[in-house]
Amino acid sequence: MFKFVDLVTNGLDAANLRHKVLSNNLANANTPHFQRSDVDFSNLFQQSSSMPIAATHPRHIAVTRRRSGGLRIVQDNSTSIRNDGSNVDVDREMVMLLENQLHYQAMADVISRNLGYLRLVIGEGR
Repeated sequence: MFKFVDLVTNGLDAANLRHKVLSNNLANANTPHFQRSDVDFSNLFQQSSSMPIAATHPRHIAVTRRRSGGLRIVQDNSTSIRNDGSNVDVDREMVMLLENQLHYQAMADVISRNLGYLRLVIGEGR
């Protein structure tokens, strides 16, 4: 259970970092030649599982899971939507910020529920 909470906590940290990056994009929306950034989540949840993987039969294929690199902040240099060379679309950034906030709230709710179950068990259901 605690490894699951740790995994979701990593998601909270990633959402927090993405919030900072998207806020920075919005803050620099009117800066000439500013290129927006975002967070690459591709390796975040490819970490070792909470349950060990074990072969129960001699003919099973061995599976190993490795801890991966984590998060990367990537800059989008491929587009330029304004004449001043900036590629920040304020409406798009606001939608992405809202989406990120919803993900953060969902992950915080998952952690809260799991810790609530633990409190219930410790209190013997009282």
